[in-house]
Order: sequence, then structure tokens, then C-alpha cells
Amino acid sequence: MLRREIQNGEMIDFRIDGEVRYESVDGMASIVPYSSQWDQIIVQISGGLDSALMLYLVAKTFDEAGVSTQIRPLSLEVPTKAKSLDSARKVISFIKDFTGYQNILPALEYEIPIHSSRPPMKDRFFTELITDLLKNKGYQFDFNGNTKNPPPEVRQDFEDDESRERTRDDRKSIYNTPHSASPHALNNKKGIVHLYQRYNLLEGLAPLTLSCDMNLEDIKARDLPIPCGVCWWCRERAWGFEANGLVPR
Repeated sequence: MLRREIQNGEMIDFRIDGEVRYESVDGMASIVPYSSQWDQIIVQISGGLDSALMLYLVAKTFDEAGVSTQIRPLSLEVPTKAKSLDSARKVISFIKDFTGYQNILPALEYEIPIHSSRPPMKDRFFTELITDLLKNKGYQFDFNGNTKNPPPEVRQDFEDDESRERTRDDRKSIYNTPHSASPHALNNKKGIVHLYQRYNLLEGLAPLTLSCDMNLEDIKARDLPIPCGVCWWCRERAWGFEANGLVPR
């Protein structure tokens, strides 16, 4: 299957066998492409709600499509952040057991140096890492868990909303490059939580995830717990559950 899309004014070709569309709510969906030509691919696992669901959907898609693609989870330890490898490891272990998919490989784990742990250095570190894995380490494709933002009226009082990526609001495609996709790019947290419900992941998987992205020094200074419950990502997560009539977890 040859898929052609215009990105940044250029026609890009995506060679895949197919896509599976996982319908959520409000016309949204998460979409997972697959290809029998992929030997090994990367799935970025932060340990949060979005990337955990993405790993599940990718494993489910590959298994049901009958492809033998090996999935290599990739997780980063950012020493200044509340998120940690502990959540990512729990997520990966659960999904291996829950799906029974045999082609989830041991994770690649990297710790970002302290001096590179804040933007833009953190983003540069990560971009260079993914580029190296795709160009030099034999991986054919990369999945990340980026989602749409909640509607503006929902997040108008979220902390630091002015710094949120506005490019997430007008995405038309899940594809980032011919070698990278964001399956949740056309879905938001309301849709993500709906899919947790649909696939019976609320009790087993959701509690293992950690979405809080506040800096540890800020948590200490404000005497907050982990998860903090007040940062942009914690508020977005809570909204996702509440929008589905559920108690946040």
C-alpha cells in the first residue's frame, strides 16, 4: 500500500501494508500502520497514559495483522522530572503479559544528562537519538504517543497552557516523516480514556501509568505529591477520565 500525503509543501510516500483505525469518541480515532517489511521498530514509552495505550495498540495490530515485526520499547530517564523509568517498565511488563505478543523486545533505556534535561537541549538529545536509531541501528520505523490537546475551553485555566504545542491542534495526519508516526495525533485524552474502557485496560494498565511531568525541584518547593495533580499533564489526564464520566486514576 502506497500512501501519499503532503507535508510541509512536499509530497511524501509512506509504504505500508495497511492501517487499523481504533474509533474512540467525537469522531476521533487512534490509527496504527503496519508493514511486513518492518523487521524492528521503535515504540517510545514514557510511562504515561498515551504511550502505554499506544504500545498495547501496536502489539494488538501487529499480532492480528500476522506480521513478525519486533517491537523495541524506548524509554528515557529525565532526572529532573517526576516521570521515571519505573512506570515505563511496569507498563511494558503488563502489556507483554496482557497481550501475549511474543515480539516485544527488552527496552532500550537512556538517561538524559542533567545539563541536557531542559528544553531545548532535551528535545535535541531525543531527536538525535531517534535519528541515530533509524539511520544507523537498523530500525525501520518509530512510533510516539503525541495526542491532540483538549479543547481550548477545557484547558483555559491549566498551568503553563501558553507554552503547550499549538501544532497539535491542527494535525491532519498521524505521519511525521516517512519513518515516523503518532497514532494518537487525531485523538485527545477523552478518546484515549475511552479506548482504555473499550479494551479493558482501566483496572490493570491505567494505574501503572504516570502522566505527571512537573520538575522535581518545583514539586519539592511547592510541597506537592507525585503525581502532583496540578501540572498541565495531570490536569489533562484528569479531564480525560472526567469527560468519560469516570473518577480520575
